[in-house]
Amino acid sequence: MKDIGEKIKDLREERFLSPKQLAEEIGVAKSAIWDYESGKKQIPISHLALLADFFDLSVDYLLDRTEKVIDLDLQDIATKSSINLRLDDQVLDKNEIADAASYIQVKRRLESYNDVNS
Repeated sequence: MKDIGEKIKDLREERFLSPKQLAEEIGVAKSAIWDYESGKKQIPISHLALLADFFDLSVDYLLDRTEKVIDLDLQDIATKSSINLRLDDQVLDKNEIADAASYIQVKRRLESYNDVNS
């Protein structure tokens, strides 16, 4: 598991940027980038957000929190306005999500029935 400074350095080098160039891109001092990469200073939340946006990554990725599982109930997801499920590049509507949930429930019941009767 890499620390955040190593990740930032790797991401910067993958894009062939110097610390100065990265600092200019996100609007911070060059010394800040050096300090973050070397672990001499903690990264303020505002700079963490700038780095995540610049590299088009989540802050969770930078903080090594990518293994966290998000547990969503398919039957409740249609009511959550901030979540869109897509299939074939189209957002599923409330009825399609309900249909998918019903299908999976029936399929599981059939599999369970078949396991018991086998």
